[in-house]
Amino acid sequence: MTVAIIDDEPAAVALLSAYVQRTTCLALQATFTDPVDALVQFNHSLPDLTFLDIDMPGINGIDFARIIGSKTRIVLTTSFREYGPEAYELLVCDYLLKPFSYERFQQSINKVSAAQGRPLPAGDFFYVRTESRGKYVRINIPDVISLESKDNSVIISKTSGLVTALHTLSDIQAWLPAHHFLRIHRSFIINLAEIQAVDHGQVHMSNGMVIPVGRQYREAFIENMNKVLVNSRQ
Repeated sequence: MTVAIIDDEPAAVALLSAYVQRTTCLALQATFTDPVDALVQFNHSLPDLTFLDIDMPGINGIDFARIIGSKTRIVLTTSFREYGPEAYELLVCDYLLKPFSYERFQQSINKVSAAQGRPLPAGDFFYVRTESRGKYVRINIPDVISLESKDNSVIISKTSGLVTALHTLSDIQAWLPAHHFLRIHRSFIINLAEIQAVDHGQVHMSNGMVIPVGRQYREAFIENMNKVLVNSRQ
């Protein structure tokens, strides 16, 4: 698996480079301290995986991830915890909080390897494994209202009813288009098009569900709501 590293701190680049070279399944393709240089290079040769620092001048890691889209798997690296909600929204493979050990780095590689077994989000449906042995159910993405993590499964609320899927919330989130679906709570992902009202930090969905907005997801939720909020000139 070819790897690129983008970080404006040479020490961070050196550490990640050492981790990559120590891992037999990885091949270091390129390193960049300027994300603009990386964008130019990515037009000619894309790595399988990119370790991307968030806090950089000019183009930060969040903006870079939005520009590059799903052309490369991304693991975000940062010294700050507050970018977690945006990381989930971008569907990155992992989110490494600096400083991280080689063992934590290996865990991230394992996540990326698992993700390679499924395609990047595309199309308008996917299948989930259910509680009935050998039974798989097709989920049409436009029909999904919300998803709730519960015990070791996910309750998918659709316009036609409920489906219990034997997956994690992150597994299913990888199949959902980020511009339509948003994680607003540790246990909930919602379809933004199915919101009927927002009242004192609670989201009222089209099927009558009322879902709280978690504190760490509030900023990303407000940002998304502001995009469709009528501004008053008074």
